[in-house]
Amino acid sequence: MDPRSGGRIPGVSFLTDTAMATDPNLPPRPPKRPGPPGPPAAGPRAAAAAQQGLRGLDNEIDAICEPGQPGVLPFKAFSRPKKPYWPGGHAAVYGGGGTGEGPPVAPQIVARLLSAISSAKMSGDNGRSSALFATTTVRAFRQLGAAQQMNFVESVRNVAATAHPFSTPARQMYDPDYSTAPGNVRPLPTSWCPVTPGATVYHERLGVTPWKELCVGFRIDGSDEGSLQRVLRDGTTQQRLNEAFMLGRRGLDVTGTTMADPGSARFGTGNHDIFNETAVCVSRNLFGGTAFPERETDHSGSQFCCLWAVDCSSLSGFDTEGQQLALGESNQWRPGEKAFPAIPRSNLIAWVPVRRRGAPAGGGWRFEITPDAAWQFVGKCTVEQRVDVEDELAAWRGRHTIAPTMDFAAGL
Repeated sequence: MDPRSGGRIPGVSFLTDTAMATDPNLPPRPPKRPGPPGPPAAGPRAAAAAQQGLRGLDNEIDAICEPGQPGVLPFKAFSRPKKPYWPGGHAAVYGGGGTGEGPPVAPQIVARLLSAISSAKMSGDNGRSSALFATTTVRAFRQLGAAQQMNFVESVRNVAATAHPFSTPARQMYDPDYSTAPGNVRPLPTSWCPVTPGATVYHERLGVTPWKELCVGFRIDGSDEGSLQRVLRDGTTQQRLNEAFMLGRRGLDVTGTTMADPGSARFGTGNHDIFNETAVCVSRNLFGGTAFPERETDHSGSQFCCLWAVDCSSLSGFDTEGQQLALGESNQWRPGEKAFPAIPRSNLIAWVPVRRRGAPAGGGWRFEITPDAAWQFVGKCTVEQRVDVEDELAAWRGRHTIAPTMDFAAGL
């Protein structure tokens, strides 16, 4: 085609639509094919729906999140639509984008925001969380820049769980001394065990303060040969440093946030417990160590998990138990929890296979130590520490149901 011809092909003339329609020598013009449908007419119902969506964005920011839905991980816990005005969490952060709504939020920020709000609702102080959420609507959050949005996410994290340094030497952590405080019934004595193996009556096997004297802690870590070799090679570490684990098992996106800082433990402002995987926790009682980290597991056949005895005498950490007692509430965990940044390979004493037997709905948990189970010693320890762990194992052989009254003080 000659560009100078104005779009015409030289030597060829074209009939206009009018000429084609009136020339009797030409066949009838075929009807035009219909084009794509246009937008629906903005009738009263469509306008009302759009207005309702806009009004929904004036909800407080936590409206986007609905934790606790079966099979839904926290970082995907969008709230469901609700009449008359709420479009649902997904549409609230991603939909629209008009002048009055603000641009859609970046998916990575959404995942971290949902993680933080879920944590605040499940572990945080309700009053503090509600006060923060009241300062920001969905619309206002969408209109913030990305850096400001992440600052808000950090604020939610901080109302869910406060940061505490790993600075308390293990020997200075709380250990109940019932020779001087016989009326204090919340924390169970260190070395609490059945009077005879398999019995449901318990006693204090060692007097005074065995934790402060021996600093032996117990925890479960690993349930197969691969995890056993991992601990033997690396010691025990904070799982929050494992991004795949945090997303896939805990359902939390903490990457790039202060919650991922391994230098401090996080303590829930509502449940008064160590926040998910932000420390390596041990119990000062053997039976307490069998509850870490997921007491609901019910082993069958030859399945087992590894219960470790570790030497904490050279470590500094965060005294979860001391913090719980300082708050004076019933969320204190009676076996006594201590939190550390890591348990180095050199601090491992021994491990023994233990079978979990699930957890009753009303609290507590179950476990079993078979008659032939024996400590596999892998590191150095004092004579007194070795005697202690051997005697603890002997006292707890058999199948046990830990009652709610031996779990949290709220069960008393």
